[in-house]
Amino acid sequence: MDVGLTIWHVDVDEDTSIFSVYGWVKMAWNDDKLKWNPADYGNVNQFRYNPASVWKPDVVLYNNARGADNLHYGQTNVIVYNNGQVLWVPPTDFHSFCELNLRFWPFDHQTCILKLGSWTYDEYKLNLTTTEVTPEILWLVPNHKWSIRKVTVQRNVRTYECCKEPYVDIQYNVTLQRHSSTHKAIVVSPAFVIMLLALSVFWLPPQSGEKIVLNGFIALIVTVFLIYFAQQLPAMSGHTPLIVTFYSATFYLVAISTILSVIALRITRGKHCHSVPRALKSQLDGCLGSVLGVSTPDRLEDDKETVNGEVFVHTKQNEWCRLATLLDRLAFVVYLILFVASVIYFTL
Repeated sequence: MDVGLTIWHVDVDEDTSIFSVYGWVKMAWNDDKLKWNPADYGNVNQFRYNPASVWKPDVVLYNNARGADNLHYGQTNVIVYNNGQVLWVPPTDFHSFCELNLRFWPFDHQTCILKLGSWTYDEYKLNLTTTEVTPEILWLVPNHKWSIRKVTVQRNVRTYECCKEPYVDIQYNVTLQRHSSTHKAIVVSPAFVIMLLALSVFWLPPQSGEKIVLNGFIALIVTVFLIYFAQQLPAMSGHTPLIVTFYSATFYLVAISTILSVIALRITRGKHCHSVPRALKSQLDGCLGSVLGVSTPDRLEDDKETVNGEVFVHTKQNEWCRLATLLDRLAFVVYLILFVASVIYFTL
């Protein structure tokens, strides 16, 4: 018996992990009891019968997601030829479970499987074959979320625990590609803006309270996106998308950045009785401070105070401001490395 499949629409329910295929199945077999001589019947060489009036193989979807409902086929007529050849091409809708891997969402592709085989006839009684290299994709109804990337067919022979006879199934491996253009605009592009905003916080003056305000604004944006992901993605997915991991990690990084901003404010606005410790001052005036642009004291404006016409310069306060600036620059470098590494990891 030869089996073929024509696909005209596919869909994936991500909440239930159910893969749906709409199309028609071609089944062709020989029935010796339905042969006749056309010359004896007015040169009629074919008839069309109601499918209930002839024998049909019990080919069902093995990995059916609808449980006991195995009525996959529409009741279209069966064509019987005078040589005993029987052709049945009913419309069908298959629904199978598909293990979804959303790790690379929204740039993911999924491979879902359909397994067609006889429920009661083993290989010796019903030998399923297929002449297709790939199923026919005809009059495909467009899906706004998915497109068919590749379809392969293979014939399997397996022995199950229930029975000692081998059973044949025809397996269709359908690889789907998600349409990601909308997600690029909604999810990916804002991620780069969030990275730039998070990095720009460290270039504001260390004594600026606006750093905390900007961090709060970034945290609010990230929270909105996390809520969006919770609504769009299945809650029980076994693989957390990388983009969701990125937004979650960014949320924590923003929280740490806020803490650093509070520390910087405390350092720059607080009154210090002592100078910056010698070990830290050596870093300010050494290679680290030079690389980060805080090694030269005269680049920062001294804190001046006028008393009775005399000007007093508070170099201690400037040193603490330089230290806060150094911490900001170090944090900027660390965050920049983390963000670049995230982008590289996501795009590989």
